[in-house]
Amino acid sequence: MENEIKNGTQKKQRRFSVKLLILSITTIPLLVACVLIVFFAALTITEGMERETMAALRGLTSGALLTLDALGGDITLQGEDVYKGDINITQNMDMVDRYAKNNEAEITIFYGNVRRATTIKDSNGNRVTGTTLDNAAIEKAVLDNGEEYQTNKVVINGERYFGYYMPVRNSDGKIVGMMFAGKPRNEVNEYINSRITFLIVVSIIVYVLCIGMVTEAIRRRVLKPIDTLATVAQKIALGDVNQTIKRTTNDEFGDLAEDFDHMINNIGNQAHIMERVAEGDLTVNCKPASDEDVLGKAIKRMLRDSNKNFTVIRDAAARMSSGASEVASASNSLAQGTTQQASAIEEITASIEEIASGAKVNANDANSANELVQSTKNGAIRGNEQMKNMISAMQDINESSENISKIMKVIDDIAFQTNILALNASVEAARAGVHGKGFAVVADEVRNLASKSAEAAKDSAEMIEDSIRKVEIGSKLAVETASALEEILGSVENIASLIEHIATASANQATSVSQVNQGISQIADVVQTNSATSQECAAASAELSSLAGQLQHAVSRYKLISAKSRKSNYDEDYGDDGGDDEYIDNESIISLDSDFGKY
Repeated sequence: MENEIKNGTQKKQRRFSVKLLILSITTIPLLVACVLIVFFAALTITEGMERETMAALRGLTSGALLTLDALGGDITLQGEDVYKGDINITQNMDMVDRYAKNNEAEITIFYGNVRRATTIKDSNGNRVTGTTLDNAAIEKAVLDNGEEYQTNKVVINGERYFGYYMPVRNSDGKIVGMMFAGKPRNEVNEYINSRITFLIVVSIIVYVLCIGMVTEAIRRRVLKPIDTLATVAQKIALGDVNQTIKRTTNDEFGDLAEDFDHMINNIGNQAHIMERVAEGDLTVNCKPASDEDVLGKAIKRMLRDSNKNFTVIRDAAARMSSGASEVASASNSLAQGTTQQASAIEEITASIEEIASGAKVNANDANSANELVQSTKNGAIRGNEQMKNMISAMQDINESSENISKIMKVIDDIAFQTNILALNASVEAARAGVHGKGFAVVADEVRNLASKSAEAAKDSAEMIEDSIRKVEIGSKLAVETASALEEILGSVENIASLIEHIATASANQATSVSQVNQGISQIADVVQTNSATSQECAAASAELSSLAGQLQHAVSRYKLISAKSRKSNYDEDYGDDGGDDEYIDNESIISLDSDFGKY
């Protein structure tokens, strides 16, 4: 508020008022006219008063001559006095004084060019007689030519006069002097000045009245409409568009008020449109007032672009919400499957450890069997008599050994397949990345092979135990027939070599099973990592689904124009100019319809 007051004060300080401008335009010519009128009126009054004064002085002079002629006789000069007949005019001035006083003028009788009788007195009160007229032009015109003469440049006793001169003639018509009638110039000037002053006062009064009338007219017809428009403009500048202006005059200001009202209506309509847009209604229609309506065209373009963008956002939010839900569901399923895989791998690891332990025991037993065969070899010398029984027992041992060899081969094949499957599992896990796609298939195959390996190991254990029992029987027979074994010593040596090979194969089997156990442990670690990653992915998917829901809720508050074929029809409603923007329908990029379901 303080800033607005300050700005208003600054505007008032720096602006040139329209009122002063209009008053200057109207009153200065009026003032000039008044001055010119007063000037020319003063000239006219001055000239008129001078003419009237001269006319009056001419009449006074003529009257004085007539009065003088009425006395009878001729004008003569006796000594210093002038006589009219027998009357001494110089000494008897009562009649002349009354005549001059009644006519407010000065009378002087010249005899020749010398003043002989006059009503003019000096500063001491003495009549200025005996003085000479010092104007040759007057003497020539009046005394020589007998003409009347008027002038406003008469100076008598240091004072200027308006004067009128007439020649004075004797009865024979001879010019003997002059009759002068005059008025002091200052008196005439005072009269003229009083008239001029009166004229000036009247002019000033008229001028002031005219200024008042012009000011009132300007206030009513100019300033009041301007103030009304300024008040409305200030309120509009402050954002209050709920204003109306009525046309009150049938002139240019009325046209301006009507145009201003149209402008306010247009701004109000645009403000109403923006209010509805602020409330989330983008279905409102905005038609520019003209091709030059920059704001209307901008609002139209904003509505068009907003409809397009929010339509895309709304559809994308809906698809993103659906996709996020699918991803969250798939991530939860993946996490559960990975957890089950981790549990199965733990069971497989335990089984493989048992197989490794059994293979190790088998290798130890094979070594023990080798030692027993060596003992049998030494006792074979003494078991010659029981050779047939020994051969029969050794044949059984040989058959059991062959069966063990077959079982060991199966175990070896299982170990080989396990290695291959482990390699495949590593490749599949590396290719699938965090999801571990394809690992489940390999894990199932590993589980099957592990089962087969367990069954073969079990059979191998039973056969090995049976072989051990038969070897024990053979050992007893060998003890009993030690003396007879010398002949079959070579055969026993071969048997010892075979048993040694079996022990070596068992040791190799134990090593292979240990390697398989290490590979399964590594796979278990990867599965555990995948399980944790799947759980994190499920949590992120859930959060993404929540954010998508929030985005969809935020966009849903906007009312959009109904779409056709997933494209806004705003262009059809408002006449889209084409533009450079293309409406892009963002297809869903989230798809779980590939090979993910088989896992």
